[in-house]
Amino acid sequence: MAFTLQPAVKDDFIDREEILAEMLSTLEDKSTRMGFALVGPRRIGKTSILKEVVRRLEGEKGIVPVYFSLWDLVENTLPELCTRITLAIIEGFKPHLSLKLKMKQLLKVPVLKFFDVLRSLDIKLSLFDEIEIALKKGESGEIDPNTLIEKVFLFGEEIAKENGVRFILVLDEFPSIMDVKNKKKLGEGIIKKIRTIHEGLENTILCISGSIRKTMEITTLSPSSAFYRQFLIKNIEPFDLEATRKIFEKNLYAKISTEAINRLHELTGGMPFYLQLLGRELGRFSAASIGSPQIENSFDQFLLQEGDILFAEQIKSFSDKEKIILSRMACYGLKTPAEIQKSSGEPSNVISRYMEYFLSKGVLQREKKGVYQFTDPVFKEWLKRRLSRQICRL
Repeated sequence: MAFTLQPAVKDDFIDREEILAEMLSTLEDKSTRMGFALVGPRRIGKTSILKEVVRRLEGEKGIVPVYFSLWDLVENTLPELCTRITLAIIEGFKPHLSLKLKMKQLLKVPVLKFFDVLRSLDIKLSLFDEIEIALKKGESGEIDPNTLIEKVFLFGEEIAKENGVRFILVLDEFPSIMDVKNKKKLGEGIIKKIRTIHEGLENTILCISGSIRKTMEITTLSPSSAFYRQFLIKNIEPFDLEATRKIFEKNLYAKISTEAINRLHELTGGMPFYLQLLGRELGRFSAASIGSPQIENSFDQFLLQEGDILFAEQIKSFSDKEKIILSRMACYGLKTPAEIQKSSGEPSNVISRYMEYFLSKGVLQREKKGVYQFTDPVFKEWLKRRLSRQICRL
């Protein structure tokens, strides 16, 4: 096995067996309509879990799982969203529809032409016409987002009902649907609409994930959220030390010391994405064994070569003042508003606004009341080493 930067599935999938077993047994149980909501920061492994669940369910009789990530959208418009989800549903139901085309081929077809392609394959479903009409109205600016979203969700429900199967719709990074544009962003209202639609579905089970806790609170975690108590909530944690050891013993050809494993785990916080990146870097060594010095060197090289690529775009979204505050937090280990205020000289009400903004962006999370920490330990270290160099000398 090689280290992979893609979501880990099949032979590359490791650990998480407990949550995987729970999700599979629940989703296979036709007596329950409860889906799952996975919560955890970016690069923690949510997508790997969801894709592995879908992969294993694909072999189960009477179940059709479909995976779609909101982050796969390019234009981030309502017509694109509805078209892409419709195509994903068609691809998932392909064995039941005798469909010969692959979804990748259909994605190359213009939005308002792919229905013609499907009709040419003698696929006749009443909701095709309704979705197509709604999309065409969108060209003249008359599109009704509530109607179109409803037709798309009913589309999967209709195929499932006709074929007597249980439809598992997995929407990765679900809260991002609020950022989809129909002239302006759809906002929280679309979450409420989907909740209303979902209540009436008998054959569809919805599973979601989200990387930013603030938006997941809007979606499902808060008592005021649309999907409150409608999902089984699973907080996805970083790998523990044992899982980190398994990854490197399985994929690294050189022998790695216990001290090196411990250091790897400490530097990455056990986040699977960074473990894979460092594993790839370590794989370049020709030595028969790897110790802590090689780990330190690989991590330094990773931050130097990959850090700017991974984090530069993210840091561009912050103002100069926000960069300074984040850099000081990383450099000096500041965690409370009082500490940050003392370091930055900003008024307490300004600091509070910054903290809420960083929470909404998923950069920080609350460790406990009044105490904040970085959601990504590697991002914190990158800030400390690259952006904070000048500040740290003050």
